[in-house]
Amino acid sequence: MAISVLSQASALNPGADLWILPDTSHSTWTAKLDWYLNFQISKAVRKDRPLVPDFTQNVLSATGLTAIPAQVPSTAPLMIASQDLLPNKWVVVMKWEGDFETWVQKNFQVWSQLKEPSLRVFLPPGQSTGVFQRLWKTHHPFEDFTVVLD
Repeated sequence: MAISVLSQASALNPGADLWILPDTSHSTWTAKLDWYLNFQISKAVRKDRPLVPDFTQNVLSATGLTAIPAQVPSTAPLMIASQDLLPNKWVVVMKWEGDFETWVQKNFQVWSQLKEPSLRVFLPPGQSTGVFQRLWKTHHPFEDFTVVLD
């Protein structure tokens, strides 16, 4: 089966376990879904990650233990379990850095690490399904998923 392009009216219908979107500043869909997700996307963007206190660092050094990094890179995707809020299992917000090829590659990595669930991709504004399909095929021949244009 080939890639299916969904209309604006059917974009939020059931049919895929994993929905991947660009960040809120690059997608009107992400802002809409943030409301359904109880503003978890907005909260995650504003949240400061805690640093390991000096006392804990000293204890770790004295005991010879290594600290588990508490910092998450700002480019890391945000995954939200959404099965109780939307007709899917996960929403992943992928930071848009201006390079469509890199963005598609990161989408593929997330999808494959999740054991290739059914997929819906909300494309950033100005991006076409044809280019997405061509870039996706460089990673995997699988094309049985849906795309929503912004």
